[in-house]
Amino acid sequence: MPISTSPDKPMKSLPIATVLAVSFGTLVVITVVIVLGISLVSGLRNTRDLLTDKAEAAMKTTEYDLRDLLDPAAFQTTYISRLITSGQLKIDDRDQLSDFLLGALAGTPQISSLTFVAPNFQVTAANRTSRRVITLDESNDPVARRGLADISGRKDGSWGPLVYVSTLAETVLNYREPVIRDGEFIGALIATVPATIVNARMNAGPLLTNGKRFILYGTGRVLTQEGIDKPDTGLSMDNVIPKLEEIDDPVLRNIWSKNGEKLELLGDDATFNSHYLEVGGKGYIFVYKDLEGYADRPFTIGYYILNDDVAVELRRLMIAGFAGLGIMLLSAVVAIVIGRRISRPVLALSAASRQISQLDFSTVKSLPRSRFTEVDEANNAYNRMLRGLTWFETYVPKSLVRKLMESGEARSEERVVTVMFTDIAGFTPQAESMSSEDVADFLNHHFELVTSCIEAEGGTVDKFIGDAVMAFWGAPDHQPDHAARACRAGLAIKKAIIADNEERRKQGLGDVHMRIGIHTGPLVVGNIGSAGRLNYTVVGDTVNIAQRMEQYGKTLSPDQTDDVLILVTDATFEATTDVKAERIGDYRLKGRHDPVTIYRLD
Repeated sequence: MPISTSPDKPMKSLPIATVLAVSFGTLVVITVVIVLGISLVSGLRNTRDLLTDKAEAAMKTTEYDLRDLLDPAAFQTTYISRLITSGQLKIDDRDQLSDFLLGALAGTPQISSLTFVAPNFQVTAANRTSRRVITLDESNDPVARRGLADISGRKDGSWGPLVYVSTLAETVLNYREPVIRDGEFIGALIATVPATIVNARMNAGPLLTNGKRFILYGTGRVLTQEGIDKPDTGLSMDNVIPKLEEIDDPVLRNIWSKNGEKLELLGDDATFNSHYLEVGGKGYIFVYKDLEGYADRPFTIGYYILNDDVAVELRRLMIAGFAGLGIMLLSAVVAIVIGRRISRPVLALSAASRQISQLDFSTVKSLPRSRFTEVDEANNAYNRMLRGLTWFETYVPKSLVRKLMESGEARSEERVVTVMFTDIAGFTPQAESMSSEDVADFLNHHFELVTSCIEAEGGTVDKFIGDAVMAFWGAPDHQPDHAARACRAGLAIKKAIIADNEERRKQGLGDVHMRIGIHTGPLVVGNIGSAGRLNYTVVGDTVNIAQRMEQYGKTLSPDQTDDVLILVTDATFEATTDVKAERIGDYRLKGRHDPVTIYRLD
């Protein structure tokens, strides 16, 4: 039924131009707010960029300090390995090897020891503290065996896990370089850098006022802390460096607390991570990033700083913001009141129009009158349009219109599609014993069952012819599997009719028997008709064959007992891959010279 609307009688209204004129004075105030907002946003962005650049510089300084300390140790080890590989340094000449290792220590003061390990676990080690070279046999040391096995399996040098050296009572970083000559592993060079040296470099100078640098081994152990000069005394081979929970610094100890909040102030393009955390009633900002390649797990390098030190640079912006707050609030109230009054009916019209664009007429309500003249006229025009579209929906398939809207102009063209005809067997005798209202109710219910199955498979219902339905697939949408869709729709109709017959029997009514014919082939599809009235339909021999297939069901099963008999041509069957069918045979349909191979869908 069409949706009723209120009469189009005149009512008092205000021109929208008058409302805008009254609101113009408010725009002056709003302009001030906009200018203030732009200033604040620009200032905030500049401050954020400055803070981000400052943090970037601090992170790069920490990274460069660490690389400047450790990379020379790796370069020195690689250089010695190349000398051995080239034969310039003889590993079987103990005196030459010892002198060279001791000399190499002089050029790299951060290295505490340089060690050469032969494949037979004979060790030649130069130590900076003793300034001596010692030789050892580590063939019975399982740790040495595992370490050498790991190094021998590598092609290039790498930093290994942190190791606690009990004889030195300290933890060291170690760079391990395999020595390979002519594809054969002939030993390994190991350079160690004490963690105390790394810690001393990080403590060489303050990075930021009230800021403290740190380096974590992974995420749970502390390699260095700014302000801590001496290593922890409780270190061992199982506890090479302190755990976070073991250190005295309560701020760093809680770095990964669940109470931390992601810091939104810094730029999104920053190359580091950051978060805010409160410890002991004070706020701190953590800035950090992962640095890989100097141990068996990434280092987390970074620093933390009091939030108050960062907030100083934001207070100027806050003062400016509070200064303009009064004007902003006043302007906002005026803008909201007027804006809501104007926008409410416009938004309602927009929302209703979106529903109309989706052809959703069932839930659309008529729009109310408005005191704004232009809005009221638009609402009245919309309500009249809605009444017309509601009737339009009754006679034009909604799914077809939606498809045509999506695909554009429907010009006539030749296309391969699949056509379906359905018919109720013996309906004419049944209808003679029914009233007109009963016939209409029966057909409406029947068509609802059939069309829902067709549309569920993307089909288009072309027309209703008495108790018959004509539908097609493959237009206006291009559906490569249109034959399979039609077959699935036919089987769905069969299932629906069987279920409906069960209900009919419960009500003491007779069963409904149907015939369905399906054929796939070329035809003309598009807008067919006169200039005053067009139908989007299909015409061609394919339509005739589909109808003949349905009619042939009478010949094949004159006393039909099946609920639904579905016949398809070989053209349809061969275009599907997942449909089961029984080959009936080759038959010459009425009006056709050549026989058609017929299949029956199960």
